[in-house]
Amino acid sequence: MQLTDRRALRAHTPYLLRIILGRFGRLSALHGSLLGLGVLGVVIGLVAFDGGSLVALLLGLFGILASLIGIIAQIVEDWARVSRIYRDTRASPFDASYAAPYDGWSRLHFNEFSSVHSEELDTRLRSDPDIPLQIEPGLWGVPSECEEVRRLVRVLLDFDDDKIRICDDLLPDTDRVRVQKTQYSAHAVTNLLGEVVLRERQRRRELVSSEAVLLRNGTIPRLRYSNCSNHLGVDVVAVTSGGRVVLTLQGEKNDTSQGMLAASGSGSMDWKDLLHCPDLVRLAKNTMLREMSEELGLRSRVTVGPDDVRVLRYVRVTTWGGKPQFCGVARLSEVNEEVRGIERRYHRDHFSIDFDPEGAAREFVTTVRGYVEEHAKRISFPLYETLDVLCLWLERDADAWPWLMSR
Repeated sequence: MQLTDRRALRAHTPYLLRIILGRFGRLSALHGSLLGLGVLGVVIGLVAFDGGSLVALLLGLFGILASLIGIIAQIVEDWARVSRIYRDTRASPFDASYAAPYDGWSRLHFNEFSSVHSEELDTRLRSDPDIPLQIEPGLWGVPSECEEVRRLVRVLLDFDDDKIRICDDLLPDTDRVRVQKTQYSAHAVTNLLGEVVLRERQRRRELVSSEAVLLRNGTIPRLRYSNCSNHLGVDVVAVTSGGRVVLTLQGEKNDTSQGMLAASGSGSMDWKDLLHCPDLVRLAKNTMLREMSEELGLRSRVTVGPDDVRVLRYVRVTTWGGKPQFCGVARLSEVNEEVRGIERRYHRDHFSIDFDPEGAAREFVTTVRGYVEEHAKRISFPLYETLDVLCLWLERDADAWPWLMSR
């Protein structure tokens, strides 16, 4: 075997193991029954001492053999299908209009990407409102036409964590939202179809119709009518008292923005984040703190809490079929960031935008916007979105700069 073949085998071995474990974890009714009856027959044949014990033993062995042959055939079929999956990046970002009331929201564009947000809702979020959460029972399931593809794509994921799906539209007058458990693999075959097309390698046909999943009556629908996972995401930029806005460089293992500059912390809300978070804004803040701490490699001695984080904006990202995201800022004392542990798989390095902490908000905004303009081709859309709202907040709110520099 050539060296390249050996490398390919090593790279695909984890996928094969996941397929094997997955198949044994969800045996079909036929093969599961045969395996169970076969084991029972072997046990009876081994412990019985009458003349029929040999018959029971042989039938048991036959049942086990037949079930294993069937399971192996399914594993081979799954492996063949997974090997044919091809993630084809769209030639241009997915774009579509929104259904009401989102068609009246402000739209932000950058490098062909876009999102919508409500100025009224953003102003409310900055005041730390109490928006209680109502947890819906059960696990949200993808549309039936996506389920088989989800099971296959799941094999290709390092993790398939439980995420938090928002069921209701978050509007300026919302007083409560329903959330439900979903999985990251559900996102991979719904919202993420706005950025990639899942195809078969040979025939190049779409495994799932992107438009059929992302749109309803030709528009991106309200969340309550969406066929997408819509798990909640966050992006937060850290501003240090020493005069730095800390950025991360995304690695190739990320599903989006590979090789691009991203926020200090970016990711999604895990189901376990609901612990001790009865309201939406506190949940968003805690998730921002977790993601930022992981991606900057902050040591336990670095003290930062929810009071050091401000939620600045809620958006629906058009590129991801209207996926809901929160943008925020965190104020930190000076830190020594580093890529640590498993984060090395997803983040390659850190960069910073340097500014004069003794200056004014206007100087900060000029510096940040100048950096974005100079490095536009390397700036990911979520980072642009977060820096944009941070600059707008500093320009419009006289209390913003003193709060940011109070560490």
